Amino acid sequence: MNPLDLSGPVPGVDLYAVGLLLAPPALTGEFYPVSLWRGVERLPVRPFTPVPHPGGLRAAFAESVRSLTEHADTIGVALSGGLDSLATLLHVCEIAGDRRVIAFTGEQRDDQGRSCVPVVRRLLSDLGLEDRVRLVVIDPERHRAQPVWSPVGPRLDSLPEVNAALSETAHRLGVDVLLSGVGSDELLGVPRYATGEIARRYGARAAWRYLRDVGGSGPGTAGEAAAVLARLAPAGASARAYWAVNWPEWTAPTPSPALAEPYRSYAAEWGRAWVEQRIASHAAEGRSWAHADAFDAFWPHEVIGQAGPVPEASPFLTEGFLSAAFAVPLAARYRPDAPTAYWRCKWLVLSLMPRRVLPVLPRRKAYYTAALAREATALDARAPLLSVECGLIDRSALAREKDTAFLMTLSAVEQWLLGARERGAVIG
Repeated sequence: MNPLDLSGPVPGVDLYAVGLLLAPPALTGEFYPVSLWRGVERLPVRPFTPVPHPGGLRAAFAESVRSLTEHADTIGVALSGGLDSLATLLHVCEIAGDRRVIAFTGEQRDDQGRSCVPVVRRLLSDLGLEDRVRLVVIDPERHRAQPVWSPVGPRLDSLPEVNAALSETAHRLGVDVLLSGVGSDELLGVPRYATGEIARRYGARAAWRYLRDVGGSGPGTAGEAAAVLARLAPAGASARAYWAVNWPEWTAPTPSPALAEPYRSYAAEWGRAWVEQRIASHAAEGRSWAHADAFDAFWPHEVIGQAGPVPEASPFLTEGFLSAAFAVPLAARYRPDAPTAYWRCKWLVLSLMPRRVLPVLPRRKAYYTAALAREATALDARAPLLSVECGLIDRSALAREKDTAFLMTLSAVEQWLLGARERGAVIG
Protein backbone atom coordinates (compact mmCIF):
# COMPACT_ATOMS: atom_id res chain seq x y z
CA MET A 1 0.00 0.00 0.00
CA ASN A 2 1.31 3.45 -0.94
CA PRO A 3 1.68 5.47 2.31
CA LEU A 4 1.12 8.68 0.33
CA ASP A 5 -2.40 7.44 -0.48
CA LEU A 6 -3.08 6.84 3.21
CA SER A 7 -1.91 10.20 4.52
CA GLY A 8 -5.03 12.19 3.69
CA PRO A 9 -5.84 14.92 1.16
CA VAL A 10 -2.86 17.02 2.29
CA PRO A 11 -0.07 14.60 3.15
CA GLY A 12 2.35 15.70 5.84
CA VAL A 13 5.95 14.59 6.35
CA ASP A 14 6.73 13.84 9.99
CA LEU A 15 10.11 15.48 10.59
CA TYR A 16 10.51 13.70 13.92
CA ALA A 17 10.39 10.42 12.01
CA VAL A 18 12.77 11.71 9.33
CA GLY A 19 15.19 12.81 12.04
CA LEU A 20 15.48 9.21 13.25
CA LEU A 21 17.11 8.29 9.94
CA LEU A 22 19.97 10.66 10.80
CA ALA A 23 20.70 9.28 14.25
CA PRO A 24 21.88 5.95 15.60
CA PRO A 25 20.85 3.19 15.55
CA ALA A 26 18.80 3.79 12.37
CA LEU A 27 21.60 5.81 10.73
CA THR A 28 24.18 3.05 10.85
CA GLY A 29 21.66 0.20 10.83
CA GLU A 30 20.10 1.59 7.64
CA PHE A 31 16.42 1.02 8.38
CA TYR A 32 13.22 3.03 8.61
CA PRO A 33 12.12 3.00 12.26
CA VAL A 34 8.59 4.31 11.59
CA SER A 35 6.50 5.74 8.78
CA LEU A 36 7.73 9.14 7.59
CA TRP A 37 4.14 10.35 7.09
CA ARG A 38 1.91 11.84 9.78
CA GLY A 39 -1.03 9.61 10.58
CA VAL A 40 0.37 6.53 8.81
CA GLU A 41 1.63 3.45 10.65
CA ARG A 42 4.41 1.33 9.18
CA LEU A 43 3.86 -2.42 9.49
CA PRO A 44 6.84 -4.63 10.40
CA VAL A 45 8.33 -7.11 7.92
CA ARG A 46 6.38 -10.36 7.92
CA PRO A 47 8.18 -12.99 10.01
CA PHE A 48 9.12 -16.38 8.59
CA THR A 49 9.99 -19.80 9.99
CA PRO A 50 13.50 -21.22 9.49
CA VAL A 51 13.11 -24.49 7.59
CA PRO A 52 16.02 -26.46 6.07
CA HIS A 53 15.72 -26.94 2.34
CA PRO A 54 15.59 -30.66 1.42
CA GLY A 55 18.14 -30.12 -1.35
CA GLY A 56 20.47 -27.96 0.73
CA LEU A 57 21.27 -24.28 0.61
CA ARG A 58 22.56 -24.31 -2.96
CA ALA A 59 19.28 -25.78 -4.21
CA ALA A 60 17.37 -23.13 -2.26
CA PHE A 61 19.49 -20.44 -3.90
CA ALA A 62 18.93 -21.90 -7.37
CA GLU A 63 15.17 -21.85 -6.75
CA SER A 64 15.42 -18.25 -5.60
CA VAL A 65 17.25 -17.18 -8.77
CA ARG A 66 14.85 -19.15 -10.95
CA SER A 67 11.77 -17.57 -9.36
CA LEU A 68 13.13 -14.03 -9.75
CA THR A 69 14.02 -14.49 -13.43
CA GLU A 70 11.10 -16.67 -14.52
CA HIS A 71 9.49 -14.03 -16.74
CA ALA A 72 12.64 -12.17 -17.83
CA ASP A 73 13.93 -12.35 -21.38
CA THR A 74 17.04 -10.32 -20.54
CA ILE A 75 18.59 -10.69 -17.08
CA GLY A 76 20.89 -8.11 -15.55
CA VAL A 77 23.30 -8.67 -12.67
CA ALA A 78 25.03 -5.90 -10.70
CA LEU A 79 28.53 -7.34 -10.41
CA SER A 80 31.03 -5.92 -7.94
CA GLY A 81 33.83 -8.45 -8.25
CA GLY A 82 32.98 -9.89 -4.83
CA LEU A 83 31.73 -13.39 -4.04
CA ASP A 84 28.07 -12.52 -3.38
CA SER A 85 27.21 -10.99 -6.74
CA LEU A 86 29.37 -13.58 -8.48
CA ALA A 87 27.30 -16.39 -6.94
CA THR A 88 24.21 -14.67 -8.32
CA LEU A 89 25.73 -14.39 -11.81
CA LEU A 90 26.83 -18.03 -11.92
CA HIS A 91 23.35 -19.23 -11.03
CA VAL A 92 21.79 -16.88 -13.57
CA CYS A 93 24.03 -18.36 -16.26
CA GLU A 94 23.03 -21.89 -15.21
CA ILE A 95 19.32 -21.27 -15.68
CA ALA A 96 19.26 -18.59 -18.40
CA GLY A 97 19.26 -20.92 -21.38
CA ASP A 98 19.28 -18.82 -24.55
CA ARG A 99 18.23 -15.65 -22.73
CA ARG A 100 20.55 -12.63 -22.67
CA VAL A 101 22.66 -12.00 -19.56
CA ILE A 102 24.22 -8.58 -18.96
CA ALA A 103 26.54 -7.79 -16.06
CA PHE A 104 26.93 -4.21 -14.82
CA THR A 105 29.88 -3.05 -12.76
CA GLY A 106 30.80 0.37 -11.42
CA GLU A 107 34.27 1.79 -12.04
CA GLN A 108 35.24 1.98 -8.36
CA ARG A 109 38.70 1.93 -6.80
CA ASP A 110 39.26 0.06 -3.56
CA ASP A 111 41.26 1.37 -0.61
CA GLN A 112 44.45 0.10 -2.28
CA GLY A 113 43.73 2.20 -5.37
CA ARG A 114 42.84 -0.78 -7.57
CA SER A 115 39.91 -0.62 -9.98
CA CYS A 116 37.33 -3.37 -9.71
CA VAL A 117 36.80 -3.45 -13.50
CA PRO A 118 39.95 -5.49 -14.37
CA VAL A 119 39.02 -7.86 -11.52
CA VAL A 120 35.56 -8.39 -13.01
CA ARG A 121 36.90 -8.83 -16.54
CA ARG A 122 39.47 -11.38 -15.34
CA LEU A 123 36.81 -13.30 -13.44
CA LEU A 124 34.54 -13.49 -16.48
CA SER A 125 37.50 -14.70 -18.55
CA ASP A 126 38.70 -17.25 -16.00
CA LEU A 127 35.17 -18.60 -15.58
CA GLY A 128 34.66 -18.92 -19.33
CA LEU A 129 31.81 -16.40 -19.34
CA GLU A 130 33.26 -13.79 -21.71
CA ASP A 131 31.10 -14.95 -24.62
CA ARG A 132 28.07 -15.71 -22.46
CA VAL A 133 27.84 -12.47 -20.47
CA ARG A 134 27.97 -8.93 -21.81
CA LEU A 135 29.81 -6.57 -19.44
CA VAL A 136 28.73 -2.93 -19.14
CA VAL A 137 30.87 -0.54 -17.07
CA ILE A 138 29.27 2.39 -15.24
CA ASP A 139 31.58 5.33 -14.55
CA PRO A 140 30.53 7.13 -11.31
CA GLU A 141 32.13 10.33 -12.56
CA ARG A 142 30.02 10.45 -15.74
CA HIS A 143 27.04 8.18 -15.20
CA ARG A 144 24.72 9.54 -12.53
CA ALA A 145 20.95 9.90 -12.33
CA GLN A 146 18.29 10.82 -9.82
CA PRO A 147 16.88 7.72 -8.10
CA VAL A 148 13.18 6.98 -8.40
CA TRP A 149 11.37 8.78 -5.60
CA SER A 150 9.61 6.40 -3.22
CA PRO A 151 6.86 7.37 -0.76
CA VAL A 152 8.32 4.84 1.69
CA GLY A 153 11.47 6.92 2.19
CA PRO A 154 14.89 7.86 0.84
CA ARG A 155 17.32 5.38 -0.71
CA LEU A 156 19.50 3.90 2.03
CA ASP A 157 22.14 2.38 -0.24
CA SER A 158 25.63 3.83 -0.50
CA LEU A 159 25.60 5.03 -4.13
CA PRO A 160 21.99 5.89 -5.03
CA GLU A 161 22.78 8.13 -8.03
CA VAL A 162 25.19 5.60 -9.52
CA ASN A 163 22.69 2.79 -8.99
CA ALA A 164 20.01 4.91 -10.65
CA ALA A 165 22.26 5.42 -13.68
CA LEU A 166 22.93 1.69 -13.77
CA SER A 167 19.19 1.01 -13.77
CA GLU A 168 18.56 3.50 -16.56
CA THR A 169 21.35 1.94 -18.65
CA ALA A 170 19.89 -1.51 -18.02
CA HIS A 171 16.48 -0.26 -19.11
CA ARG A 172 17.88 1.05 -22.40
CA LEU A 173 19.45 -2.36 -23.02
CA GLY A 174 16.14 -4.16 -22.47
CA VAL A 175 16.89 -5.70 -19.06
CA ASP A 176 13.74 -7.03 -17.41
CA VAL A 177 15.11 -7.65 -13.91
CA LEU A 178 18.33 -6.60 -12.21
CA LEU A 179 19.73 -9.01 -9.63
CA SER A 180 22.48 -8.44 -7.07
CA GLY A 181 24.19 -9.98 -4.06
CA VAL A 182 22.58 -7.58 -1.60
CA GLY A 183 21.93 -9.01 1.86
CA SER A 184 24.44 -11.83 1.72
CA ASP A 185 26.88 -10.44 4.30
CA GLU A 186 24.13 -9.71 6.81
CA LEU A 187 22.42 -13.05 6.27
CA LEU A 188 25.29 -15.52 5.89
CA GLY A 189 28.26 -13.83 7.57
CA VAL A 190 30.06 -15.59 10.41
CA PRO A 191 29.01 -13.93 13.67
CA ARG A 192 31.26 -12.87 16.49
CA TYR A 193 31.38 -14.85 19.76
CA ALA A 194 30.96 -18.22 18.02
CA THR A 195 34.08 -19.83 19.54
CA GLY A 196 32.02 -22.26 21.62
CA GLU A 197 29.73 -23.24 18.74
CA ILE A 198 32.68 -23.83 16.42
CA ALA A 199 34.59 -25.83 19.02
CA ARG A 200 31.58 -28.12 19.50
CA ARG A 201 31.14 -28.61 15.76
CA TYR A 202 34.74 -28.78 14.52
CA GLY A 203 36.99 -29.13 17.56
CA ALA A 204 39.49 -27.03 19.49
CA ARG A 205 41.89 -26.45 16.57
CA ALA A 206 39.11 -24.96 14.46
CA ALA A 207 38.03 -22.75 17.35
CA TRP A 208 41.60 -21.47 17.69
CA ARG A 209 41.71 -20.64 13.97
CA TYR A 210 38.38 -18.83 14.27
CA LEU A 211 39.77 -16.82 17.18
CA ARG A 212 42.72 -15.76 15.05
CA ASP A 213 40.39 -14.77 12.20
CA VAL A 214 38.11 -12.58 14.33
CA GLY A 215 40.71 -11.36 16.81
CA GLY A 216 41.56 -8.26 14.83
CA SER A 217 38.03 -6.88 14.56
CA GLY A 218 35.53 -5.55 17.06
CA PRO A 219 36.02 -6.74 20.63
CA GLY A 220 38.45 -9.45 19.44
CA THR A 221 39.62 -12.28 21.66
CA ALA A 222 38.64 -10.42 24.84
CA GLY A 223 35.07 -10.29 23.55
CA GLU A 224 35.14 -13.99 22.73
CA ALA A 225 36.27 -14.78 26.27
CA ALA A 226 33.54 -12.54 27.70
CA ALA A 227 30.94 -14.39 25.62
CA VAL A 228 32.02 -17.73 27.09
CA LEU A 229 31.82 -16.39 30.66
CA ALA A 230 28.44 -14.77 29.94
CA ARG A 231 26.89 -18.21 29.49
CA LEU A 232 27.04 -18.54 33.27
CA ALA A 233 25.13 -15.29 33.87
CA PRO A 234 21.34 -14.78 33.97
CA ALA A 235 19.79 -14.03 30.57
CA GLY A 236 19.15 -10.35 31.33
CA ALA A 237 22.66 -9.67 32.57
CA SER A 238 24.16 -11.59 29.65
CA ALA A 239 22.14 -9.64 27.09
CA ARG A 240 23.10 -6.30 28.63
CA ALA A 241 26.78 -7.28 28.75
CA TYR A 242 26.60 -8.42 25.12
CA TRP A 243 25.24 -5.05 24.06
CA ALA A 244 27.88 -3.12 26.00
CA VAL A 245 30.69 -5.17 24.42
CA ASN A 246 29.31 -5.49 20.89
CA TRP A 247 27.66 -2.10 20.42
CA PRO A 248 29.44 0.33 22.77
CA GLU A 249 28.57 3.27 20.50
CA TRP A 250 24.88 2.35 20.80
CA THR A 251 24.76 1.88 24.56
CA ALA A 252 23.58 5.49 24.84
CA PRO A 253 22.99 6.54 21.20
CA THR A 254 23.92 10.19 20.64
CA PRO A 255 22.79 11.97 17.45
CA SER A 256 25.02 14.31 15.50
CA PRO A 257 24.91 17.99 16.56
CA ALA A 258 23.93 18.69 12.95
CA LEU A 259 20.48 17.30 13.75
CA ALA A 260 18.67 20.35 15.10
CA GLU A 261 16.46 20.56 18.18
CA PRO A 262 13.87 19.38 19.04
CA TYR A 263 14.54 16.50 16.64
CA ARG A 264 17.92 15.70 18.17
CA SER A 265 16.54 15.16 21.68
CA TYR A 266 13.65 13.14 20.31
CA ALA A 267 16.02 10.91 18.32
CA ALA A 268 18.25 10.38 21.37
CA GLU A 269 15.27 9.38 23.50
CA TRP A 270 13.93 7.05 20.81
CA GLY A 271 17.36 5.47 20.23
CA ARG A 272 17.82 4.64 23.89
CA ALA A 273 14.34 3.13 24.08
CA TRP A 274 15.10 1.06 20.96
CA VAL A 275 18.30 -0.25 22.56
CA GLU A 276 16.48 -1.25 25.74
CA GLN A 277 13.85 -3.04 23.67
CA ARG A 278 16.52 -4.93 21.71
CA ILE A 279 18.35 -5.99 24.89
CA ALA A 280 15.05 -7.18 26.39
CA SER A 281 14.35 -9.19 23.22
CA HIS A 282 17.72 -10.95 23.37
CA ALA A 283 17.13 -11.79 27.04
CA ALA A 284 13.57 -13.03 26.50
CA GLU A 285 14.67 -15.29 23.62
CA GLY A 286 17.66 -16.56 25.59
CA ARG A 287 20.04 -15.84 22.71
CA SER A 288 23.72 -16.57 23.12
CA TRP A 289 26.04 -13.75 22.17
CA ALA A 290 26.70 -15.42 18.80
CA HIS A 291 22.98 -15.79 18.07
CA ALA A 292 22.35 -12.21 19.19
CA ASP A 293 25.10 -10.93 16.87
CA ALA A 294 23.71 -12.93 13.94
CA PHE A 295 20.23 -11.58 14.71
CA ASP A 296 21.44 -7.98 14.94
CA ALA A 297 23.39 -8.30 11.68
CA PHE A 298 20.19 -8.91 9.74
CA TRP A 299 17.31 -7.40 11.70
CA PRO A 300 15.74 -4.93 11.21
CA HIS A 301 15.69 -6.06 7.59
CA GLU A 302 14.86 -3.26 5.17
CA VAL A 303 13.54 -3.75 1.64
CA ILE A 304 14.92 -0.91 -0.48
CA GLY A 305 12.91 0.15 -3.51
CA GLN A 306 14.31 0.13 -7.03
CA ALA A 307 16.68 2.93 -8.02
CA GLY A 308 15.39 3.33 -11.57
CA PRO A 309 12.99 1.88 -14.14
CA VAL A 310 14.18 -1.75 -13.88
CA PRO A 311 12.85 -3.97 -11.05
CA GLU A 312 15.62 -5.00 -8.65
CA ALA A 313 15.92 -8.10 -6.49
CA SER A 314 18.43 -10.18 -4.58
CA PRO A 315 18.15 -13.98 -4.50
CA PHE A 316 19.59 -13.84 -0.99
CA LEU A 317 16.47 -12.04 0.23
CA THR A 318 13.54 -14.09 -1.08
CA GLU A 319 11.33 -15.62 1.57
CA GLY A 320 12.29 -19.16 0.57
CA PHE A 321 16.02 -18.56 0.75
CA LEU A 322 15.78 -16.61 4.00
CA SER A 323 13.94 -19.54 5.56
CA ALA A 324 16.60 -22.01 4.40
CA ALA A 325 19.52 -19.78 5.38
CA PHE A 326 18.35 -19.14 8.92
CA ALA A 327 17.94 -22.88 9.41
CA VAL A 328 21.69 -23.41 8.90
CA PRO A 329 23.55 -23.78 12.25
CA LEU A 330 25.70 -20.76 13.05
CA ALA A 331 28.90 -22.79 13.25
CA ALA A 332 28.28 -24.13 9.72
CA ARG A 333 28.78 -20.60 8.39
CA TYR A 334 32.49 -21.08 9.13
CA ARG A 335 34.81 -23.46 7.29
CA PRO A 336 38.05 -23.95 9.27
CA ASP A 337 39.99 -25.73 6.51
CA ALA A 338 39.47 -23.02 3.84
CA PRO A 339 42.76 -21.38 2.75
CA THR A 340 42.14 -17.74 3.78
CA ALA A 341 40.24 -15.94 6.53
CA TYR A 342 37.97 -14.35 3.90
CA TRP A 343 37.00 -17.75 2.54
CA ARG A 344 36.62 -19.28 5.98
CA CYS A 345 34.11 -16.57 6.90
CA LYS A 346 32.34 -16.61 3.50
CA TRP A 347 32.02 -20.35 3.17
CA LEU A 348 28.25 -20.49 2.86
CA VAL A 349 28.45 -18.15 -0.15
CA LEU A 350 31.26 -20.24 -1.65
CA SER A 351 29.16 -23.36 -1.13
CA LEU A 352 26.56 -21.91 -3.50
CA MET A 353 29.02 -22.15 -6.40
CA PRO A 354 30.41 -25.17 -8.25
CA ARG A 355 33.66 -26.47 -6.76
CA ARG A 356 35.36 -26.16 -10.14
CA VAL A 357 35.25 -22.33 -9.99
CA LEU A 358 36.94 -21.99 -6.58
CA PRO A 359 40.55 -21.76 -7.87
CA VAL A 360 39.86 -18.49 -9.73
CA LEU A 361 37.83 -16.69 -7.05
CA PRO A 362 39.21 -13.74 -5.04
CA ARG A 363 40.66 -14.82 -1.70
CA ARG A 364 40.62 -11.45 0.01
CA LYS A 365 37.91 -8.87 0.46
CA ALA A 366 38.18 -5.46 -1.20
CA TYR A 367 37.15 -2.39 0.79
CA TYR A 368 35.85 0.89 -0.62
CA THR A 369 35.75 3.17 2.43
CA ALA A 370 37.76 5.91 0.69
CA ALA A 371 35.40 5.91 -2.30
CA LEU A 372 32.40 6.28 0.01
CA ALA A 373 34.10 9.09 1.91
CA ARG A 374 34.63 10.93 -1.37
CA GLU A 375 30.98 10.38 -2.23
CA ALA A 376 29.96 12.02 1.05
CA THR A 377 31.79 15.23 0.13
CA ALA A 378 29.32 15.81 -2.72
CA LEU A 379 26.89 17.37 -0.23
CA ASP A 380 27.50 21.13 -0.15
CA ALA A 381 26.71 22.34 3.37
CA ARG A 382 26.65 25.96 2.14
CA ALA A 383 24.06 25.42 -0.60
CA PRO A 384 20.32 26.00 -0.10
CA LEU A 385 18.96 22.89 1.64
CA LEU A 386 15.32 22.11 2.35
CA SER A 387 16.39 20.15 5.42
CA VAL A 388 17.91 23.37 6.80
CA GLU A 389 14.99 25.52 5.68
CA CYS A 390 12.45 23.33 7.51
CA GLY A 391 14.54 23.29 10.71
CA LEU A 392 15.64 19.66 10.64
CA ILE A 393 19.34 20.46 10.22
CA ASP A 394 21.57 23.00 11.98
CA ARG A 395 23.66 24.52 9.18
CA SER A 396 26.53 25.70 11.38
CA ALA A 397 26.92 22.24 12.92
CA LEU A 398 26.58 20.62 9.50
CA ALA A 399 29.61 22.57 8.27
CA ARG A 400 31.68 20.75 10.92
CA GLU A 401 30.19 17.30 10.31
CA LYS A 402 32.66 14.74 8.90
CA ASP A 403 30.83 11.44 9.44
CA THR A 404 30.43 9.66 6.08
CA ALA A 405 27.24 7.81 7.04
CA PHE A 406 25.55 10.99 8.26
CA LEU A 407 26.46 13.04 5.19
CA MET A 408 25.42 10.37 2.70
CA THR A 409 22.13 9.74 4.49
CA LEU A 410 21.45 13.47 4.70
CA SER A 411 22.01 13.77 0.95
CA ALA A 412 19.40 11.06 0.39
CA VAL A 413 17.02 12.67 2.89
CA GLU A 414 17.39 16.05 1.18
CA GLN A 415 16.45 14.58 -2.21
CA TRP A 416 13.52 12.74 -0.66
CA LEU A 417 12.17 15.85 1.06
CA LEU A 418 12.37 17.78 -2.21
CA GLY A 419 10.46 14.98 -3.94
CA ALA A 420 7.81 14.98 -1.22
CA ARG A 421 7.33 18.75 -1.55
CA GLU A 422 7.00 18.45 -5.33
CA ARG A 423 4.14 16.03 -4.71
CA GLY A 424 2.26 18.53 -2.56
CA ALA A 425 3.32 17.30 0.88
CA VAL A 426 3.58 19.62 3.86
CA ILE A 427 7.07 19.35 5.36
CA GLY A 428 6.95 19.36 9.14
